[in-house]
Amino acid sequence: MDKLSFTVDSALLSELGEKLVETVHIALVELVKNSYDADATLLEIVFTKNVKGMSEIHIIDNGKGMDIQSVQDYWMRIATTNKESKNHSAIFGRPLTGAKGIGRFSCRRLGSELKLITFGTRNGNSVGLQKKLERTEVDFPWSQFKAGTDVTEIECDGNFATVQNQSTGTTLIISDISEEWNLRGWHWLKRQLGVLTANSGIKRNGFTLDPGFTIKITAPEFEGGVRDIREDFMNAGWGTLTAYINDNHQAVCVLEAKSIGRKTITSSTIFKSLEDISLKLGIMVVDRMHMRDNNLLSIATLKTVLPEWGGVQVRYKGFRVFPYGDDDWLEIDKDRGLRKGQSKINELSAFANTLKGVDASRSLLNMLSMRSYLGSVNIGENAKGFEMKLNREGFISSSSVEQLKSFIRFAIDWTTILRDFSIRIEAQQESVIAVRLFEDLIHEKLEPVKYVESAVSYIEREIQNITRIMPDDERSNTQTSIFKATDVIRKHNETNKAELLHLRLVASTSTLLLIFSHEVKSLLGLLEQSKNSLTNLSALLQQTQRQQVLEITSTFTDLKTRLDDLLQLTSLVGADQRQDKPGQVALKGKLIRVEKVFSLIIKKYDISVDYAEVPNNIVLKNVLEAEVYSILLNVLSNSIKSVIAAGKKRNIQITAKREGGYNLITIRDSGLGLPESKYEEVFIPFISDPDGELYTNLEKRLNPEDKLIVGSGSGLGLGIIKEIVNAHDGSANFIKPKQGWNAELQIKMI
Repeated sequence: MDKLSFTVDSALLSELGEKLVETVHIALVELVKNSYDADATLLEIVFTKNVKGMSEIHIIDNGKGMDIQSVQDYWMRIATTNKESKNHSAIFGRPLTGAKGIGRFSCRRLGSELKLITFGTRNGNSVGLQKKLERTEVDFPWSQFKAGTDVTEIECDGNFATVQNQSTGTTLIISDISEEWNLRGWHWLKRQLGVLTANSGIKRNGFTLDPGFTIKITAPEFEGGVRDIREDFMNAGWGTLTAYINDNHQAVCVLEAKSIGRKTITSSTIFKSLEDISLKLGIMVVDRMHMRDNNLLSIATLKTVLPEWGGVQVRYKGFRVFPYGDDDWLEIDKDRGLRKGQSKINELSAFANTLKGVDASRSLLNMLSMRSYLGSVNIGENAKGFEMKLNREGFISSSSVEQLKSFIRFAIDWTTILRDFSIRIEAQQESVIAVRLFEDLIHEKLEPVKYVESAVSYIEREIQNITRIMPDDERSNTQTSIFKATDVIRKHNETNKAELLHLRLVASTSTLLLIFSHEVKSLLGLLEQSKNSLTNLSALLQQTQRQQVLEITSTFTDLKTRLDDLLQLTSLVGADQRQDKPGQVALKGKLIRVEKVFSLIIKKYDISVDYAEVPNNIVLKNVLEAEVYSILLNVLSNSIKSVIAAGKKRNIQITAKREGGYNLITIRDSGLGLPESKYEEVFIPFISDPDGELYTNLEKRLNPEDKLIVGSGSGLGLGIIKEIVNAHDGSANFIKPKQGWNAELQIKMI
């Protein structure tokens, strides 16, 4: 009886390539999985062109590679089952990510030609530099595998050699690549690769320590340079925290986060046992709204990555120390379970108190789980006090180890406070969006003072419409209940507005009292000098000295006048201020008085304050006198600080005019200026110096005795201005300054 056998048409390769690997993006992921399964620690993907101008993809890994026999038996055998007999990679014990043997079909899907170059040992169980390796190079001309030809009859050119002192690894060079790449698929690809690069090191029983898996991509068309996928992955979450110990043994922390941008802090706490310590963590929140890059991150990705790879790892002189990162060694989850807030007064508690809306005693209740922090703290060569246990599992207890924990918790607790703050900022932004949507609903533009009343009235009208179909008794009861609730809202809102007005005035008190204190000290100094002069002259009461005494007494008169002016200003925010009624306030008269308040500083630092273009007939309506003073004191104080800090020509200009039914007040100065990106941020309370330049330069140029009046700033000034102006249906905004000036603030009020 004759024997028959199957043959395989070359069309099968194309058929399998299309069916098993649907897109080029999937194909590339499959090849990356092959490198991961081959125990590579570094994979480079390079999109480039060869000398012929043909586009290519180079996929280069440092895994265990293959010898000639493995290439023949596994790589060139269709649908091999070698992975099905194993669950883990040979060296690091990684759970295998692929098992279909479709790697070569992925190559076929990506381009028409493939060159395979691989270095491996005979047993295939070694990675890294080896004394002796087998080098195998094979060219696969996919275009020759045409329908009608037998796949087993087409030969692929290759060569084999034994080499010495080389490193294991595999390089795939795929030429004439497909043109079906697109941005959406690219983002999908990066999400898949991000899951693999989350492996930043782990120890598995019975295997060599896995140092992790890094992927770097060079794709000019999509990325514009070399991208480290793990870095991109960490930077795609809510925030990225970096921190280090400086030369003074202080913690220097930097946070880049959604909603709040870049924030920095240098601790007053000294970590005297620490040096050569740095930290980098991705802060991951499983919420799409709290991701900075939704193209790279997804909720599904984080749910896959964080349970296995989340946690703050420790790397000592470049090597990971276990079990740190796999356990709650920083007691983060313990504190969360105990609902532990900021339990004691410390510098972070004080910091929390400076943030609007943050309750310092509860600021840590929003702390994320320990698995939400993805990254490591690195202990360098110069660090002292870290000694490994005999079993190599962790460090022996020491002051350095305890301070390391304190340093990391300081950084994490600080970011938790800022996240609490960011949640409140986002709530404010959502409130603005809600107002805009409500305005679209009612087809009316609302002023801030009318938000609540308009919303309540709308609810009442809608309730009346809805309840018309109800029985009479139900309609009456429902309307009564709703109207009682809306009445509570109205009354509570009115109470809040009254209290807010008072709080704005109280907040201005600090500025007024600082000025008053400075002026009184100056006056007392002059009085003391005058007293001493009179004492000396008392024994010389002769005709020739009378003129001198008269000059001294005239100085007393000038001082008394100035003191009376200051007392009148401070009385504006006194105990009876709630009884004052809004009225009309002439702008120029108040501006003149405010300039007198700063007269000593203005003269001493040769500051020019020009308000010649403020007409006498500019009158602010329905406003408290104290509110006008609060605005003028804060804007002039800010400009004075800025022009002194700049150290150049110290010029300030204030103009005013009527325009479109409003008073338009403009304040310009020649100070440090303000980048356009900060125009909105500076109005956020407690952000007094967003770029950290103002007070650094003031410190250099300010006389010590004048620090009290210009001070370090509370960060409330511009916020106070904004609140007052908005309350009067106006606006306050920084705009691009007129030529010759560095900053320009415009205030519109009725």
